[in-house]
Amino acid sequence: MKLMICVLIMLISAKECDKENAQLATQDTTTEGNNTTVMSQKSMQIDRKITYQAVSRGFFLNVTVQGDSISFSNERDMKSVTTYKIPKEEKEELVSLISSMEETTLPDLKAPSKKHQFDGAAIATVEVENGENSYKTVAFDHGTPPESIKPIVEKMLSIKTMIEKQ
Repeated sequence: MKLMICVLIMLISAKECDKENAQLATQDTTTEGNNTTVMSQKSMQIDRKITYQAVSRGFFLNVTVQGDSISFSNERDMKSVTTYKIPKEEKEELVSLISSMEETTLPDLKAPSKKHQFDGAAIATVEVENGENSYKTVAFDHGTPPESIKPIVEKMLSIKTMIEKQ
């Protein structure tokens, strides 16, 4: 009897997975002016885990973007992590910014200022996890990221601020 129930559950699960794969395979067409852009729903996923972290003696901020969600916490122990779904318009812009980023160059970026070295600003870093690889920037001042990642950091922080105001 248990065996029959297990087989039945496996068949139902397999059928549901097929439905989800079929939905992911369908393409979404958006039109801007005369240009027609065809994107699959899967390409709109953020396939990397991007973490922005800023720390000082009295300040902590961790913002993580992965998949369709953004998580953030102001506590060092990360006991209270708030997770939200990223709005579609914001996600599209963030995906385009992330896709233009070359994560292998992150460790070589130079900090534009050094206030974090003498408590003039919180120490910030950006870490990108892509499958089994992880790339992390050198420390830079919170609020003054290196130019090549500045749009991504500003977008992540603006999404966080927008969500907090809602």
